Amino acid sequence: MTNLPLSPREKQLLRRFVAGKTDAQIAERLGGTAAQVAEQRVRLLEKLKISAPDEIADAAERLASWGTYRGVT
Repeated sequence: MTNLPLSPREKQLLRRFVAGKTDAQIAERLGGTAAQVAEQRVRLLEKLKISAPDEIADAAERLASWGTYRGVT
């Protein structure tokens, strides 16, 4: 996995992917369409060079945390 910095949007997406949210649920919460979220998912996972669910969870734990984080909705 790469150590590229993630944008705030990428962190939001990563957390929600790990939480099992659907593209439609993410789009409703963060804005955009399910198709846009699906494309963002592909680009983010390619950027991180990960594909397995356990790698995605590990990436979220290491890369998508910050002090003000209160949970995924």
